Amino acid sequence: MPELLRLLLVAPWWRDCRAFTEEESCELAAEYREDMPDLTARRDRAAEALGLALPSEAAVLARLHQVATGTGKDFILVFTAEDEPYDPLIKG
Repeated sequence: MPELLRLLLVAPWWRDCRAFTEEESCELAAEYREDMPDLTARRDRAAEALGLALPSEAAVLARLHQVATGTGKDFILVFTAEDEPYDPLIKG
């Protein structure tokens, strides 16, 4: 749970990351901050209230990529009416 909270606080734009590059993350972060200029202050208050130390954007996105493409890579989720497997959200 703490790892998920760190991801959501540090990079709320994670779902839009496809290449997991620093450049891509910076562009997405700029878009988020344009819509919510006080995002960093809100994030910091939430992290403090939860007692979480926050990693860098690069570190949190690297961990997400590692978990999404490595952990459980042999697991295929099939839970559809057509009995077809779901496409992975993040491809390795």
